[in-house]
Amino acid sequence: MGLRGRLRERGGMTNPASFHHATCGLCGRRADGIGFSPGGRPPVVWVCNDCGLARARTAARMRDFDAVERRAFALAARRAGQFLDTIGKTDLAVLTTEEYEGFLRAFQTHFVEEIRRLVEGEATP
Repeated sequence: MGLRGRLRERGGMTNPASFHHATCGLCGRRADGIGFSPGGRPPVVWVCNDCGLARARTAARMRDFDAVERRAFALAARRAGQFLDTIGKTDLAVLTTEEYEGFLRAFQTHFVEEIRRLVEGEATP
């Protein structure tokens, strides 16, 4: 199975996060500087330690969020809350399927974006 097939199998992560240096191309968490080029050609896929060379690890053994991931989580949660404010609902139990998916999409999108922003900010002297 090719890379895109594996990405789809792991949750359909085929957006630009799949190839950004700050986020894992498989799970969307913070990348740990491990890159590989499927088939020996670009683009490089950056991965976290849990999804990288030691792919045999189970999700149950995932490491805790680091400081950057905790900050990104908090910022993404705030942005997902703003999404709920825009639809006028804050009780998750009353959301329609589409609204709930929109809430989750808002959180995931902002989580990945915040990790990128925070990591790139770390690299700035």
